[in-house]
Amino acid sequence: MLRLRRVTPFIPPHSTAVADLRESLAVSESEIRLLTRFLGLERIVTAGGLSTLDMLLAAGQEALAGEDRSLVRHLVHAHTVQHVAPPALRWMDVLREKLGLDGAGAFSMSHQGCVISLAALPVVEALLAAEPAGSTALLLIGEKALSPVMQHIPGTSVLGDATAAVLAGLDGPGDAVLSVAHRTLGEFHQAANMDEELQRRYRVAYAPTLAEVMVEAVRAAGLGLDDIDLVLPHNVNRYSWSTTARILDLPLERIYLENVPKTGHCFCADPFMNLSTARAENAVRPGETVLMVSAGQGGTFAAAVVGTAAREE
Repeated sequence: MLRLRRVTPFIPPHSTAVADLRESLAVSESEIRLLTRFLGLERIVTAGGLSTLDMLLAAGQEALAGEDRSLVRHLVHAHTVQHVAPPALRWMDVLREKLGLDGAGAFSMSHQGCVISLAALPVVEALLAAEPAGSTALLLIGEKALSPVMQHIPGTSVLGDATAAVLAGLDGPGDAVLSVAHRTLGEFHQAANMDEELQRRYRVAYAPTLAEVMVEAVRAAGLGLDDIDLVLPHNVNRYSWSTTARILDLPLERIYLENVPKTGHCFCADPFMNLSTARAENAVRPGETVLMVSAGQGGTFAAAVVGTAAREE
């Protein structure tokens, strides 16, 4: 069973009001009102002069602090946007060298939208199953919004800058990944380039499909929704989660939405960022069970049931 030994987000200390982004995003005043008043997005975290590489290294170094880096056999970067650096940069080689992971194989994963971080968990588990006992893997998650096209999903969300790192193993202490459910509706692969009819169908399918995947993950773990102490969602907006909660007959207070107005939607880092901040706020207590959930442009949906480590671990 995969265990998340350490989850360390990098959340920049600076933020920007969504209302102040109207000019830079080239959007109307009505779009700003929709994003803020209706969808619940107030501010986004911004990394300023930091690059995605800087942000990943900050999270990765914290996750590896005090650890035996020779035991890290795999370095994986899960990112939402397909291209995060020019090929000549040799991105993964740079990350491996700067993190001191000479014995690790390194690769990146994408093409699943914002669910890629959750979809990476079974991949990491399978890789570690072929390694000696005690081996670990470092999963780096996320990227920086580099342009208005990346930063704004019309009528849906505004993207912030954050990353996360997860040190994972198959043994020892840590949060236990009990199940992962993942679904792709390929007919919506064009994402923002869909015609109006496909966009309408996607809007109709979105919340029911997300709810189905959540239930699928919970059942795969041998549990029911009543056994889930808290849902840790992607921070796309408040309205979509209120809709999904109604479908599931799930009280909205059991969905952790505190970061939606504070950070915005930080690509695929959201569920892991939320796990860390919810734990710091005692919204998640040792030994509780959480459901990490995300959806991505292109018709992708994923959920993972995680049993948080008991205090004595």
